[in-house]
Amino acid sequence: SGDASSLRSTVLKTSDNWVRSRQENILSRSMTQNMNPTDIKNEKNKAFDLLDGLSRSGSLPIKFSELHVVVAVTHCFEKDVIDTVVVDNVDPIEKIEMSTLLFASTVHGVPARDLIRDGEELRRLEGSVPLLLQEQQHCNESTENEAL
Repeated sequence: SGDASSLRSTVLKTSDNWVRSRQENILSRSMTQNMNPTDIKNEKNKAFDLLDGLSRSGSLPIKFSELHVVVAVTHCFEKDVIDTVVVDNVDPIEKIEMSTLLFASTVHGVPARDLIRDGEELRRLEGSVPLLLQEQQHCNESTENEAL
């Protein structure tokens, strides 16, 4: 089985206890504080109350804001690294590159080939994942041909 790899969802869990490092003002020293789940919940509520107040309960837009989302997946192989490379003659790096491109293409909503700027790198990857990196027009044509 040459292609025995797959992506699995990954759940990230934070610790129950956090350590916060903060400065009261720019001239003061940074201080650390251990925070238990109750402290974390209280600070989170304070942050949402502040956000609610600043936006007048959502009636005012918050321009120039950013939302950061962490999405995690695990790339799994049926065999260990040595057996994948030696027995199956599969380069795990290429498989992980393919998974990364597929994932990034899905998240950003653009074709995978548009994510690669370096022409030499694009040609190298086209050799290992041609279907993922084919021109967009070819994808449409092959989809139309399959429909007929």
